[in-house]
Formats: sequence, structure tokens, C-alpha cells
Amino acid sequence: MTAIAGLVAGAPLPLHQATVARSQVNALGHLKASEYVRLFDDAIPVFFPLAGIADGDLRHVNTSPFLIDLHACYLSELRPGETVQIAARHIEHDARRARLMLTMDAVADGRLCATCELLLINMDVVARKPAAWTATQITAWDRLRTAHASLPLLPQAGRAIGSFDPKP
Repeated sequence: MTAIAGLVAGAPLPLHQATVARSQVNALGHLKASEYVRLFDDAIPVFFPLAGIADGDLRHVNTSPFLIDLHACYLSELRPGETVQIAARHIEHDARRARLMLTMDAVADGRLCATCELLLINMDVVARKPAAWTATQITAWDRLRTAHASLPLLPQAGRAIGSFDPKP
């Protein structure tokens, strides 16, 4: 298997860049929450073929990675004209699941604007049930784990929406 294009040890895997359009902002002048998620969602189908997990149709033989959970954290406002870079970090994987962290960084100043943690499961697309990653897919996941082993785990990883004390 060939090396993953763009994979550099100790660096997130770059997926794509996007520029915030005026139509994507809300009345307060910054990117709408749904647009943050859409930008991350646009990066997901780029990740799988780039990483060697699936082809351009998001399949590998008779399996496909399915997204089963997504948690976005909004860290910085984005305004029209700002360009962001979306990148992926491997968190963990097992025989049929994987966790990834997508990051959205402002290109101009490098600030982390948002994160999006994904939980994926490999699915048999015919039987419509979970399936083990193939040997090729496991090799790709292992390659990502090795390349990203030195990256710090972001504080947003594994974070749940907390409660607050209801007392005033």
C-alpha cells in the first residue's frame, strides 16, 4: 500500500480549506453553527479516500465507514472572508470502530476555531450491520495512529456536554 498523501508524522492530516462566505454568517456577523458542522461534514468524504480507508464512494469492498456520533465545539468566531484549514487527527481505533478529531484552524493567524470529534463504525453495506475493518483498512488506521501518536490529545476529545448548577 502506498503512503497516505499529505501524512506527516506529528502533524494532523490536512483535508481541505474553505473561505467563509457572507451567506454563511448569522445576524451577529459570524459563521452560523450549522455552517461549522457543514464545513466539517465536507471534510469527512475527503478523509476516507485520502487515508486509504474507503474509495471516493466511501466504500471498501462491501463495507463503508458510517458516522454514528459527532460532537462539535465552537472556540472562535469566524467572519466573512476568513479562510480555514480542516485537518484530521487519529484518536483511537479497534477492530470495527474509530475516533477522529477534526480541527478547523484560521489560516491567517493559526487559531483553533472549532473541533469536531467523530465516532465511526465500519458497516457491511449489504447486511447493514457492523463489520470488522479489512486488513487494508486496519493498515491505514495503524499508519494514522503511528503518525499521530506524538500529537497531544485536545481537551475537547471525549468531552460531553456538562450540566450546570441550577441554583442562582
